[in-house]
Amino acid sequence: MTASKVFLRDFLGLLLIISTVLAGLCMLLDILALFAYVNHEEMIASLFFHESFYLLVFFIPPYFIGRYINQTEWVKAVEEYLLMKSKSESEQW
Repeated sequence: MTASKVFLRDFLGLLLIISTVLAGLCMLLDILALFAYVNHEEMIASLFFHESFYLLVFFIPPYFIGRYINQTEWVKAVEEYLLMKSKSESEQW
């Protein structure tokens, strides 16, 4: 495995974290919209729901990114690359 593939895996992991946080924000806005609606604040509930509607897109990517990152050959290749890199650095010192 090359350094670019390790970088790609780290970048996809960062995208996974960002997508998960934005999906959580969507759920939080929906819960707040529900509370506002129960308290007869229809205008605020409508605003919260409208803002959370666009964040629904972030529910799908974490599943596929997580499955792609955690493939056994990727995990094994990254571990071998990091082991090889640490051995080469320890030999230099």
